[in-house]
Amino acid sequence: MMPTFHFLRVLIVTGLLSMLAACATQPPPPLQIDRISPEQLSALVPPAQSSLSLQQVVDMSKQGKTDAEIIEAIKQSQSRYSLTPSEVLDWHQQGISKGVLDYMQQANALAAQNAIADEINKREKARVESEAKLKRERDMARLRSMDPWFYGGPGFYGGPWGYRPYWGGGWRYW
Repeated sequence: MMPTFHFLRVLIVTGLLSMLAACATQPPPPLQIDRISPEQLSALVPPAQSSLSLQQVVDMSKQGKTDAEIIEAIKQSQSRYSLTPSEVLDWHQQGISKGVLDYMQQANALAAQNAIADEINKREKARVESEAKLKRERDMARLRSMDPWFYGGPGFYGGPWGYRPYWGGGWRYW
């Protein structure tokens, strides 16, 4: 009596453990991030170009123009400036106001952010298109398996035209 009870208990514990092991799942794989290398980043960010030189900006400041007028002239010329902190200090000492220098830095940073965002959007669009292409290929493979010609050519389902009704009722082969 005792060995049977022990055997039954071992059998139940083994069954429960096997069911728990069958329910265990592996965690999803970590999300892969497509990083942009520094070389790619430098190629993405458009170089700072200025049709309005910094000396012209200094001259405008010395003529007594307001920050808003100078910033508007920079916007109209579509100029961008990539200044290091020491260059910012030098140009401030020459007469460019802090507001104008802040705008120059913000405009350059915004242009860099826009270039990176455009690249990210382009990559996301390519990813979505490739997923759609894979889905179309999968769906076409499913449809091919439903094609009557797929299973052995003409005659598999009753000749090249399949089953046809006849006047006597029912179906027959043509």
